[in-house]
Amino acid sequence: MPRFRWSVRRLGFTLIELLVVIAIIAVLIALLLPAVQQARESARRTQCKNNLKQLGLAMHNYHDVHGQFPQNYDSGGNCNQNPPTSNTWSWLTMCLPYIDQSAIYNQINFEQANVLGRGNDWDGTGVTPAPAVPPSIVRKKIIPAFLCPSNEQPALRDGQGIGYTSPWGNGRQAGGTDYVGNLGHVWSGWKDSGNVPDFPSADGRFVRGSAGTPWVNGECVNESRNVNGVFQYQGGFKISQIVDGTSNTIAAFEDMHWNGGNGPKFDYNYTCDSSWISGLGATGNIRMPINNRNFAWSYGASDPRNHGWSSRHTGGAHAVLCDGAVKFVSENIDHLTRYNLGVRNDGNTVGEY
Repeated sequence: MPRFRWSVRRLGFTLIELLVVIAIIAVLIALLLPAVQQARESARRTQCKNNLKQLGLAMHNYHDVHGQFPQNYDSGGNCNQNPPTSNTWSWLTMCLPYIDQSAIYNQINFEQANVLGRGNDWDGTGVTPAPAVPPSIVRKKIIPAFLCPSNEQPALRDGQGIGYTSPWGNGRQAGGTDYVGNLGHVWSGWKDSGNVPDFPSADGRFVRGSAGTPWVNGECVNESRNVNGVFQYQGGFKISQIVDGTSNTIAAFEDMHWNGGNGPKFDYNYTCDSSWISGLGATGNIRMPINNRNFAWSYGASDPRNHGWSSRHTGGAHAVLCDGAVKFVSENIDHLTRYNLGVRNDGNTVGEY
């Protein structure tokens, strides 16, 4: 009589097989994750570029209407000024109608635009009558076009104001900006770490106080004319005043407003002058090297004069030129080329970069 052999079909993996499968999956994830992260950063970098492109178009549309690039006004402090120092707004604020943000722009009362507070409480209890929509609401608006997607800082920022510190006791919450208008290559106290050296040149243009690096007191309207960039602390310039050419001069650039510092660890947190509505927060100095993390070239930690042209993109940062073109500029660019890009009126040739 024949004998039958019964077989049992195995329905699962052995422990060894399961571990091998898990190991293979882990290897695949390890191989794919950097590619995914790289693709995401590439998308963020493209969005950042598009933001600056949008701002470049807004500048030109504003110029078509008003005959100059957008007006910037920081209320400053100590000098006798005309108009009075109670008003403060940024060139980014003036761009709002040209980036599809007219609803926010129309909420601002520019006759009472002390939007970050200095002696007045704009939350509705101060000595100056508040407009129908208090700036305490407007200044907290988050404008995506003013923020680089690669920046990990919060979009709504605490302790914002119009001065160096948080400021004179009047720190406020406000929406942030990662893009600033180019003041040029200036020695200004504000926006200028004095520990950054005067880089050598045969004609001495980089020496602080020289024609190439003029002194500009950010608190004085009558000194804004010394600015050799495209935006002023108080005021703005025309395309006809960009005598080096719109394709050779930076209009605005990325600035992460890093605290910096001179301790063992670099502070990537934002400063008290990093809000879009502030005329001080929306301007920057090209004198500072790109992505400067040199502790010897900074003041103490949390000093807002430490920050400058910077980004979280690898190897450099974006800028939009006065003709609207957006360039990614290496952090290793030499000082002379960076200077030539930042100054609108010295007649120098920019060269390759």
